[in-house]
Amino acid sequence: MNRFLQSSFVKRNVLIVDDEQINRELLQAILSMTYNITCVTNGREAMDLLRTTKEKFSLILLDLLMPQMSGFQVIEACKADEKLRDIPIIVMTTEKSAEVRSIRMGASDFISKPYRMPEVIIARCERIVELSEEKQFIRSIEKDHATGLYIKVFFNAYINRLLPGVKSAMDAIVLKIDGANNELIREAARLFNDIVINDDGIACRADKNTFYAFCHHQDNYDELIGHLQNELSHNGGLRLTAGVCRNVDLKAPVDSWFAAAKSALDSSGTAVAYVG
Repeated sequence: MNRFLQSSFVKRNVLIVDDEQINRELLQAILSMTYNITCVTNGREAMDLLRTTKEKFSLILLDLLMPQMSGFQVIEACKADEKLRDIPIIVMTTEKSAEVRSIRMGASDFISKPYRMPEVIIARCERIVELSEEKQFIRSIEKDHATGLYIKVFFNAYINRLLPGVKSAMDAIVLKIDGANNELIREAARLFNDIVINDDGIACRADKNTFYAFCHHQDNYDELIGHLQNELSHNGGLRLTAGVCRNVDLKAPVDSWFAAAKSALDSSGTAVAYVG
């Protein structure tokens, strides 16, 4: 997939932001065989272009010391803009302290001046673009498009990644929604996710009308499920039920927690059923 993403028949757009003409021309000469290059002379011009153009930029090469608007201000403005924050930025500087500061602000990498090794510049640009596109690709498939919740395979993977750092008691919840149309499923997912995230948890859509959550232990979930039911009560035929596996065994397989919670839900006639 990496070779396909970086294939030569798809030329990415790269924005070079530098107030010195010689630097712009040198970088353009190095990169123009691989990328479509656009050059601007200061940070303000860069932000005006980024906010108005229909072009999608895959990378910004950014000088830090410029008149009107510094590179640091450009990084800050990009990271604050939802449409621009995912564009990777490589800063160009001679100062080590500036490199550290820019990375902490959200820059992806740095290139030291003067530009003595073109092959290093090309390699760093290719690596950052590749990492950014892989990250965006994963984001595009890791969540259910209808609800915005994780799909099950990524949900399980992220839980397994989190487990080594979990030190407190945790619960696994299976929430089932009967009688809901697509609009209500989306609304229920939003409410469920808000509650779970507020408790430092993670949620997914397991199938059409079933949600899973992994969150910090609570003694009782009746109030939570009752709150969700009330919030969605404008649909009289809607019914929410839940199964909860309390204080899960963190050494057991993730699927076993939710299997236990689902079994409790299926075998109980109450709104909330518990196991563990």
